[in-house]
Amino acid sequence: MLGSKSAEKSVTEVRLVEAAAQLFARHGFKAATTREIASFADLNEATLFRYFPRKSDLFWAAVESHVARVRMSRDLQTSLVAEQPPRDVVPKIVRFLLDTLRLQPELERLLHVAAFELPEANTVMREYLGPTYDMICDYFRRCGERGAIRDVDPALVTLGLLGAVSTHQALYRLFSRETVQPLDPELAIAAYSRFVLDAIQAVPVAQTDLPAQEN
Repeated sequence: MLGSKSAEKSVTEVRLVEAAAQLFARHGFKAATTREIASFADLNEATLFRYFPRKSDLFWAAVESHVARVRMSRDLQTSLVAEQPPRDVVPKIVRFLLDTLRLQPELERLLHVAAFELPEANTVMREYLGPTYDMICDYFRRCGERGAIRDVDPALVTLGLLGAVSTHQALYRLFSRETVQPLDPELAIAAYSRFVLDAIQAVPVAQTDLPAQEN
């Protein structure tokens, strides 16, 4: 379970966790064996079990190592609390999501593995990612209450934004015969933001209305 180990980790433990994160993300929980993980870390299986008696302990340690790196910028947190206009805040949320996925490519796959293969995933994910979700969801709720966006379920907006950013490329490859090329980060921020803002604002946002993105 997440949080069960000391923050001080040995070099061996870090090697095991990083190897596990890659193999669990690549093959899933059941298919990735402890022997393969130990070998990938250039260790033996006996050493692995000294640190992680159960395979699930190693999996959650791998998830924790990535979830712990998810950090909102101070600018985004301030924007959410100060209730800045959606046209200014949505691009910042999109940037936060894209940066997280870019810097931690295994995280999204680990969360999918947890959701589909481990029954305790909902409780654990809620504990560690819930505060981030709540902060964004509450922002959209307050926007709706003051009429800044349409009367729409804030959870739908939050999850729709997360889903659009995190699964667009994968779903496009799955359902389209065309090959999708990765968007330039700044173009991606503008495109996803425009998509969401057009859906939640009473008056669709024009491309020129979006704030300039930082380089």
